[in-house]
Amino acid sequence: MSLTKALTEMALNTRAEDIPEAAYDAVRLLVLDTVGVTIGGYNTGGIPESMEQMRDWGGKPEASVLIYGGKLPAPQAAFANSAMSHAQDYDHTHQMGVGHVMVSLFPVCLAAAEMTGASGSDFLAALILGQEVTCRLGVAWRNQKVKGGYPSLGFLPASVVGGFGTTAAACRLFGMDVDQTVNALGVNYAQASGNRQALFDKTLTKRLQPAFAARSALWATALASRGVTGPPNALEGRAGMFAVFRHADPCTLEDLMAPREFYEVQRDSIKPHPCCCVSDAHVAVLLGQQHDFKLEDIEHIQVHMTGHGLTGGPFELGDDPQVSVQFSTAYCAALGVLRGRMGLAEIADEQVLADTEVLELASKVVLEPMADLPEPEPVDPSLIEWTPGGNRNHGVKVRTRDGRTHTCFRTHRDCLGPENMTFEMVSRKFHECAAFSGICSPSGADTIIESIMGLGEADGVTPLIDVIADNTRVTR
Repeated sequence: MSLTKALTEMALNTRAEDIPEAAYDAVRLLVLDTVGVTIGGYNTGGIPESMEQMRDWGGKPEASVLIYGGKLPAPQAAFANSAMSHAQDYDHTHQMGVGHVMVSLFPVCLAAAEMTGASGSDFLAALILGQEVTCRLGVAWRNQKVKGGYPSLGFLPASVVGGFGTTAAACRLFGMDVDQTVNALGVNYAQASGNRQALFDKTLTKRLQPAFAARSALWATALASRGVTGPPNALEGRAGMFAVFRHADPCTLEDLMAPREFYEVQRDSIKPHPCCCVSDAHVAVLLGQQHDFKLEDIEHIQVHMTGHGLTGGPFELGDDPQVSVQFSTAYCAALGVLRGRMGLAEIADEQVLADTEVLELASKVVLEPMADLPEPEPVDPSLIEWTPGGNRNHGVKVRTRDGRTHTCFRTHRDCLGPENMTFEMVSRKFHECAAFSGICSPSGADTIIESIMGLGEADGVTPLIDVIADNTRVTR
């Protein structure tokens, strides 16, 4: 059996009623988070322009566009909704495998469920199984040993890997059979792409890459449903995903499909701050909250972290200020230490340019390796298994001109562990995004939250789409 067929059978044949309630609880929170960051990102740089282009192309009115309203062909609607969801880089991350999953998966499943009239529970089950496919594959992809030092850091897992689970979930909602779905996964692989250069160059394309995967998934699903065949060995073939994008041997079927006591949605992470997870903003914010630092008192800041390859290096303010600061450990540390907060308001272009003290302080940040940090407490063995490096301490040290050193150390799990993904935390973040948007009132936010948490009993997704439309007031 090919790897794609094994994943397909899991995605199609797992009964909704056999999925544990803990997985449904987790996926509702992920939907809540995704809708919240979509509202918060609807008008961010690059999104109105993308929306104009989607509408200019027009086409068959198949699926709804959130916030802006109206309907477009399903691939275009999914692209628009995905771009909004990922615009602020505030969406969840799956730390063990792919990173951003739901920002491709949710828009595609929303379109498919709207088109087919699928129930709310069927919609949630498709999301759970789509993430299961993507994340099992993502974990296996990361675990395979790279041959010959191939520079795989350049590829973007959310785009390369994310389309497989997204396509499988769409096929489930469209009622496609195993052979059609295997073909769809192969057609998806023909379109798989994505790299981090937009991140390294700090450009707006960064926020569009999951949207390309969403669009491609619906192309793949539609073409396969009409009989277009795709390679069944899209993963393990000599030009399959493992060989091309990982430069590694494929994983074994046994490793990919090993039984687990949980679903991958249960060990996801909700971001507390709108920036790259490796930038240690959370630790810097905590330190800033503990002390009333003033710019003139700070001699320099040391950050002990692991993500030098993604967000390290001296801070440079590029043409897109928000993107520049979100992917700069130096800036995130300076902002967190000096202001004691990092939310959507703090990273808006105009605020970044206005806060000259943080811009100046960012030049005083020194990045250090993970050394000479205190050992963390052992992980509670009752907690769900998480990323192997999750219990390593990260740290921020601030040396002031009076000779004192102030420190804060936390583990990756302290900041992003799945046990932090509570309804209280996610609903608070939802309200923050709604308030920042300027188009959703607190009562409107509560109405949307209530609709999302009741999805399991809903007849379909159209009532949720209508509730979002009714409670986000924007010129359409």
